[in-house]
Amino acid sequence: MGWVLAEFTGALARTFDLGNLIQAPTKESAIVDSKDFRLLVALHENARQSYRSLGKSVSLSAPAVRDRLKTLEKKGVLQGYWCYPDPSIFGREDVMVFFKDTTKREVDRTLSARDVAFVAWKLDGGLSVQTWPRDRSEANKDLATMLGKEPSGRTFSEPSPHRKLSPVDWQIIDVLIDYPTMPQRELIEKTGLSPKTLRKHLTLLIREKAIFVMPRLGALADSGELVYHLAVTGQASSSDLRRSLGDSYLISETQDPPMMYLLCRATDLADVTSRTQALSKLPGVTSVALTLNREILPATDFVHALVREKIQEWENARLGKSPQKTSDS
Repeated sequence: MGWVLAEFTGALARTFDLGNLIQAPTKESAIVDSKDFRLLVALHENARQSYRSLGKSVSLSAPAVRDRLKTLEKKGVLQGYWCYPDPSIFGREDVMVFFKDTTKREVDRTLSARDVAFVAWKLDGGLSVQTWPRDRSEANKDLATMLGKEPSGRTFSEPSPHRKLSPVDWQIIDVLIDYPTMPQRELIEKTGLSPKTLRKHLTLLIREKAIFVMPRLGALADSGELVYHLAVTGQASSSDLRRSLGDSYLISETQDPPMMYLLCRATDLADVTSRTQALSKLPGVTSVALTLNREILPATDFVHALVREKIQEWENARLGKSPQKTSDS
């Protein structure tokens, strides 16, 4: 795949994954301590948790959690939230395709390509394209033609088994795509569901990992404690990861090739460098890379279309109609 260990140049030290390139905070505002990190981990597990629920996981009161999250927002560390459905619920594959040396114009064109769920444009001009094709063998053909270049690599995640979702499930997902942290009262009004029904279905969707409601993390300072993301290719045990990285959390992983995407915390940039270098020397680890995004763009229209296609399938079944042929069939 061509992952390399990133060096901390003046520009790259100012920004990390899932955020825009913005000016670094001052030293006094840059500190992200262990409780902040544990809050970010809890948000990755379910960003729709209440302040009270989050507080239980880090031994803080609800007001203290609220204040810490507001501070993280002001720092630019916490930049928002998104709802990411597992493509398996649509009967789709999960393939990430990588390109080098792309322009903003190419990025915008890629976002409208068939089966693209989101794109991440890197600071070095690289492009990561999350695709949800029906057939993984077709995942990069249209993209390669559109960009006029072959991909530099790709990863594949095995599909997860899921129960067949109901129209109520799809209705909830359709709303959360645009507003992942919509307050419960507004969600009830928007969907027309009873509080009990909404709570039951939403809890199951998150518990069964049909959807993920997660934070978008942004720019971090060049001094003070910080959080960052690593892409680790190869095999490593959880104990080896803890010894090398200290505070870390597995966000996602792929099977082909084996890769782990980690959220980590360090005391400063020098600490990040030493930890990643130590990790790269572990047996079974083939490469370690900081993932530094300039911009992430979700293809919400595409995801909405998939959800509404499922809703239509239920409606057709109820009325005894034959399934309609989709535009990309």
